Amino acid sequence: MKRLSRNDLERLGNRVTKAYMDLPENKGKQIFRIEPELLCESLLGLKLDYRHLSEDGSILGLTAFESVGVELLLDDGDDGVYYLDGKTVLIESDLRESIEQSGRKNFTIAHEASHQILKMVYPKEYGARPHAQRLHFCRANSMRNRPISDWEEWQSNTLASFVLLPRFLVEQAMGLFEVGSGIRILNRLFYKDDYDKFVCMSELLGCSKTALAIRMKQMGYIGQDYLDNPYRLLDVEVD
Repeated sequence: MKRLSRNDLERLGNRVTKAYMDLPENKGKQIFRIEPELLCESLLGLKLDYRHLSEDGSILGLTAFESVGVELLLDDGDDGVYYLDGKTVLIESDLRESIEQSGRKNFTIAHEASHQILKMVYPKEYGARPHAQRLHFCRANSMRNRPISDWEEWQSNTLASFVLLPRFLVEQAMGLFEVGSGIRILNRLFYKDDYDKFVCMSELLGCSKTALAIRMKQMGYIGQDYLDNPYRLLDVEVD
């Protein structure tokens, strides 16, 4: 497998974003977010479908580079086989049915699309290897997996972040919500004004708060992040 650096992936993400902005649907419009459905279908020529992918909700999306059948849970509770054609992205249908999950849905689509982008750009390294895994999954909480155990998934996660949250759109949102040079401390309890602006940014950009926090930290625009546990600000370490 070809191992790309974060800088390599950002350059590739910028190429994808430029092509997205040049789509006829976007010409002459003020763009505030990347719409992953439009990215998949109009730019990449992929088919996007929504199905129940797992009983426990642990699988958020999947795709494959070749024709392969995958067992899915049908609405009546029975198992069925869905035949992927190598150009299809499957997304957990519960993500589409919940407004609160729209950010996670968008990142999942971008993640699976990133697998397909890497296959298009590096066909010899992706999908042409004997004994390579045939299905590529996006699993819940995979963004925070440390240490990196699966470089292919890490690359798709990283590319998805660059595609969904390109620097110019993040900085545009920062300007619109008067965030200035960044957020020194991200904490919903003790720094509520900055946190509320951050939430508005995530809604405008169509991403989850987690995805935006990770991206802004990478860009140097968030100092201390207490998104998961605001009370951690009060922790005192004892020698």
